[in-house]
Amino acid sequence: MSYKLGTSYFSTRILEHVEKDLKEIKKQGCNFVLHTFDEVDLYYNKENMKRITEMSHKMGFEVYYSPWAIGGVFGGECYSRFVMQYPDACQVLSTGEKVGFACLRQPKFKEYIKSWIEACAYAGGDVLFWDEPHLWIAEWNDRVSNKNEFSCHCSVCQAEFKEHFHKTYPNHWTPEVEEFRDLTLVEFLRFATSTTKKVNPKMKNAVCLLPNDNRWPNPMWEKLAKLPDVDILATDPYWKQRPYATGRRDPLEGFVDTFARKIVDIAKRNHKEPQGWIQLYGLRKQDEPDITQALEMWEKAGVKNIAAWGFRACESYSLLTSERPQECWKRMGDFFKKLGKSKAASKKKK
Repeated sequence: MSYKLGTSYFSTRILEHVEKDLKEIKKQGCNFVLHTFDEVDLYYNKENMKRITEMSHKMGFEVYYSPWAIGGVFGGECYSRFVMQYPDACQVLSTGEKVGFACLRQPKFKEYIKSWIEACAYAGGDVLFWDEPHLWIAEWNDRVSNKNEFSCHCSVCQAEFKEHFHKTYPNHWTPEVEEFRDLTLVEFLRFATSTTKKVNPKMKNAVCLLPNDNRWPNPMWEKLAKLPDVDILATDPYWKQRPYATGRRDPLEGFVDTFARKIVDIAKRNHKEPQGWIQLYGLRKQDEPDITQALEMWEKAGVKNIAAWGFRACESYSLLTSERPQECWKRMGDFFKKLGKSKAASKKKK
């Protein structure tokens, strides 16, 4: 299997600039590109997304789409129109506080996701990348983590919890609460991935799992891996986390390599394709060697589908960009081109 190498791309829908950037991405050794497809694109840019996809295909790229921060429940630096339009379909904490994240069990949000999938099919994408699906996370919202402050506790979730467990949904943490939250994510992704195949059987589904759960074997990951319409299982162990989130700094060894092995194990056992993501954003000059080391870890784990977040080390977002974005971008490109050459050389020997 040849290497699949890619990067995320966002920030502009001006076709002239997109074309120029895609040529640069191609020179970096990439053969797929992830275009974020957020709620602004859903309302205002469907035709441009179609044109951008056509341009990407002409250059030989496989095209991924990410539901960037849609409903606040996927990864992404973008605001959600859905949560402003439908506050009654938002998550409710166990304390009774309503928060600006869509509830994954609410029918309105499922319909919204279906409309996004249909827009992706219209635009012509190849892979839908369900990026970091999550319920409300305290640390990401400047709150101290408290297990007795969790979501979702809305009326729909309360009713479904009672139907499943034959008891009232508690407002404090229990093993049943943990199981129900796992089921919420699994059932939502079952809906999303099966809807994708119904809308366009040729589109693939990739699910990127947050490496922030220390349970292993992880019951939620195991259930997600068994979903029949999931084609690719990914994870993104970003070792220097976003400054506006936890501020966590994880060592590469014991984190990136550990999750690389975990995703390979669970993907292979469930006949899925493993995928790994590395971090280009938020890095200081002294951190730049980490990029090469992280890529080596994914290569050593046997992963043939590797991508970076994101284009030019996210220099278009001042909060995210690295100290020397062009150096980070070049380091990724050098490694990708090396992988491409090694595969080409092995083919010649045969």
